[in-house]
Amino acid sequence: MGKEFKKKYMHPTRRKLVDMVQTGKYDKNTTVGWTKKKESHKVGDVWEDEHSKYEQKEGYVLKTGKNSEALQEIRKYLEEKSKCKNAECKTIKKSAKDLKFIQNGGFCMNCTSIRETELRAVGLFQEYQDYKIFTRMIVFGKTKLEELKQSLKDIKPFYEYVNEDGTVEKWELPNSIEDTKKDIQEMIDNGTKEIEELENKRIKAFDILKEKNYEHFI
Repeated sequence: MGKEFKKKYMHPTRRKLVDMVQTGKYDKNTTVGWTKKKESHKVGDVWEDEHSKYEQKEGYVLKTGKNSEALQEIRKYLEEKSKCKNAECKTIKKSAKDLKFIQNGGFCMNCTSIRETELRAVGLFQEYQDYKIFTRMIVFGKTKLEELKQSLKDIKPFYEYVNEDGTVEKWELPNSIEDTKKDIQEMIDNGTKEIEELENKRIKAFDILKEKNYEHFI
């Protein structure tokens, strides 16, 4: 004699289906599993789950993604990077060249041309150009100095590289660590002096522009 079929050990959903097969009846009102308790919130309450953020408004709930604020900041940043600083800019549709001009100097191609024409007319274009060139050179130079300083800290007598096929190559310094450190430090010292000279030249260019009330052009 076979064992008695024990429905009580079955999952509620499967037990419900078995009942339907055996009796031919299906109880549509039967609830299986669990029901989440309804939460009550006041206007102004804010809560969140794994993916979303909620805020109780008057008569409805506002649902937003958890990263919506960060995405808004990114969109705002990208919008600013593509907007000409000239409040009276007449360029409606920005081309790729316009966007490049805005990223480099803050103004679209047409507005940049108008500004530079004015600077030429008052005899200040050279100082304006020098200031921009010196600024780029200083930024580039300081980046290289940081790389040299890091190399000075991390220097070793030899270096190992793992190739894609798993083989290891070993590269040794052509000179001693002391000599190599001395060479790197000399490059750092020379680079620091060059940057100081560039900064002094940039200050002079700025002072001339400021004297003529054109410092806002940079």
